[in-house]
Amino acid sequence: MTERVQRLTMSASEAAEELGTCPKTVYALCNIPGFPVIRIGNRVRISRTGLAEWVKANEGNKLEVAL
Repeated sequence: MTERVQRLTMSASEAAEELGTCPKTVYALCNIPGFPVIRIGNRVRISRTGLAEWVKANEGNKLEVAL
């Protein structure tokens, strides 16, 4: 039996799926101060726990992102 290991971070595509949006929107969110992005070279990774906390902290807020 193989256990699936849940990583601490996710890609922009995975974050988009979690948020119900497109990766382009997630990349735009990465430029908002406080968004839980980790930049590694040209790649962006989003913290799973950080994303959940960020969503909770921004519930009810209207966010403007430039696509």
